[in-house]
Amino acid sequence: MRNVVLLVLLAVAGRTQTVVGAWKLNPARSTFSGQTQPKTLVLRVEPRPNGEVITVDRTEGNGQSTTVSTILYFDGAARSLENAGCSGSQRSRRLNERSVEILRQCTSGDWERVVRRLTQRGKELVVEITWQRSGRRSEERLVLEKQ
Repeated sequence: MRNVVLLVLLAVAGRTQTVVGAWKLNPARSTFSGQTQPKTLVLRVEPRPNGEVITVDRTEGNGQSTTVSTILYFDGAARSLENAGCSGSQRSRRLNERSVEILRQCTSGDWERVVRRLTQRGKELVVEITWQRSGRRSEERLVLEKQ
């Protein structure tokens, strides 16, 4: 009985935390139609009760670096969002075992939809971003590799 419980716990942990860790951008396989491609981009995912903490470290071609973190709760409830580019709300939910959707709605009318999907082999993370800012719409696709 003890072995069965341990196997169930390991299986659940494996499904919910397969995306945990650091992921580095593969620029050759990514597309940036709405903004310039960064020199480096690393996405870190850390587990947290009822969700995750996502941290993005980005370095631009001119050497300027930024770090942005957000907490994702996978209940679909709107939560207050305040950052340099948007004041409004953010919702996040799991689409399935390997995919997460994040919706950001700014009070200005701008919005962003992010779908993060772990590939079958679990070695790549694909992030598809669709956003609209000041009436201009763009789509981007980032391919990140497990570090």
